[in-house]
Amino acid sequence: MANANSDSLRETGRFEIPTAPGAKAEKDERTPWYKLSLTKRIIYGVLSLILAMLLWGYVLMTRNPPRTKTFQNVSLSFESGTEADLILRKLMVYGKVSDVLKPVSVTVSAPLTDISKIREKDITATVSLNDVPAAGTYSLEIKATSSIGTVVDITPSTVEIEVDDIVSRLVSISYDYVGELPEGYWHDTPVLSDVTATIEGARSNIERVDKAICYIDLNGLTESMNSLKLLTILDNEGNEMERSDFKSVIPSVSVQRAVFPHKHVTIGFDVADMDQLPDIFEVQSITLNYESLDIAAPADVLAQISEITSDPVYLSTVTQPESKTIPLTLHGIPDSSRVIGGDPNNVQLTVVIADKQISQLFSDVPIKFVGESSYYDYTYEFENVNVRLTGPARLIREMLSSDFLIAVNVEGRGVGDYDLLLESSIADTERFADIGIEILKSTVHVAVRSASGQQ
Repeated sequence: MANANSDSLRETGRFEIPTAPGAKAEKDERTPWYKLSLTKRIIYGVLSLILAMLLWGYVLMTRNPPRTKTFQNVSLSFESGTEADLILRKLMVYGKVSDVLKPVSVTVSAPLTDISKIREKDITATVSLNDVPAAGTYSLEIKATSSIGTVVDITPSTVEIEVDDIVSRLVSISYDYVGELPEGYWHDTPVLSDVTATIEGARSNIERVDKAICYIDLNGLTESMNSLKLLTILDNEGNEMERSDFKSVIPSVSVQRAVFPHKHVTIGFDVADMDQLPDIFEVQSITLNYESLDIAAPADVLAQISEITSDPVYLSTVTQPESKTIPLTLHGIPDSSRVIGGDPNNVQLTVVIADKQISQLFSDVPIKFVGESSYYDYTYEFENVNVRLTGPARLIREMLSSDFLIAVNVEGRGVGDYDLLLESSIADTERFADIGIEILKSTVHVAVRSASGQQ
């Protein structure tokens, strides 16, 4: 019998109910499922699916077992109003909030039908600051709620928070530049709207503050500016402090600065009576303490400046050699420009006036023979000589031949022939100290003989 049923299963895909011995078997005319048409098989499949869903829905509606779900990155914040209340009590949380309140892990329990609906945004994790009485370090409980389901676990369950006193301080404001202006441009000293700033924050941070600095960026700047600049706070080691280190917003300052192109402009001068200078003098040198001025101005103004002029200078009243320094009054500097190199109120022309050096020939100047003895007769090659004087024209032109002496000393010379040196001297050595004397013959031949009647 078993074998018959096995054969039937292999052939038809179903078991057949055996009949009693002697009974007449009835033929089962049902068609196997795999022999059904495609349409019937689809209909049977859909009906089976609907039935399964109905059965599953019935189970959920009547049973709906609870499930849990853990959210690993739930944002942690301070309970509404508690941080503001802390600040009113002149206290504040020390450090960055993002470093203090790190995300926590929250596990929520909810019915099976709701568990899939829960999102991270439906969960709120908070810390209350109401129990913080003074500055110090506290371990505070973390609380969490979910708009769907019930929170069953928070990890970690507490957070450590450091609280500090709120204090304020007045600090000085300085400035510094970043980068450089393009070549050919100039900027003046910036004007800050404030020279001090009040900053407020945790005592630990405020005690580290050294100063506030305004950084002014010059890179690519070609126009004047009036702008608002944020201050940077530096600690007592010169390091930049974070803006989160302070309770209030770090103040800003208004910065005004003029930016203009610039160029060097030459200073012109005019000695109006150079040709009337007395001919006994000559101009040895003329110099300016500033040959040009560096001028900054708006581009259209600067383009019109080609030279700076000055009032004429007069030298005809000069009576002696001197170094004459003459202040110049300048013209041609527009009011809208800035002199950034040189001092327009201290431009001086220095004129060095010296004696004109000349030479003058004195002819047949008598020679004075000194030291003659009555025991001898003296014969001289010549008794007059030409002399050239060199020196300042005003002195040379005053001199007479009597103001100097050409002499030959024959004292002590016995009988014989001698070539003796001609010597010169000036009567007023102090007055004519700058006069040079050149005797055109350096020696004179002298013959010494015994005088008549002398043995």
